[in-house]
Amino acid sequence: MTIFATPARALIGLAALAALAACGGSEPSEPNTRPATDAEAACLRDVAEMAGTTDVTLMGNSLTADGILVQIGVGPDRAKWSCLARSDGSTSEIMSTTDEGAM
Repeated sequence: MTIFATPARALIGLAALAALAACGGSEPSEPNTRPATDAEAACLRDVAEMAGTTDVTLMGNSLTADGILVQIGVGPDRAKWSCLARSDGSTSEIMSTTDEGAM
């Protein structure tokens, strides 16, 4: 069975695709609203110290072989930073990921 698109259907489809394309991309992630875990709190503390500001927000995390990789937004623009938290409470690899590792 072949389905032919009418001009009206084609326009609706294009409008839907344009709306979807406008939704993604450059907007910062929404911050988490749940309380931070101990690992996340350690990274928030250490990123705040390295960035020189207390305006830090937990954006997310992911489990890695080395620990928990924590994503943090810094400042009013929520510049992306990351931090690796380990089960012993230590942190490492704290860096701005907005500017390719600049600190």
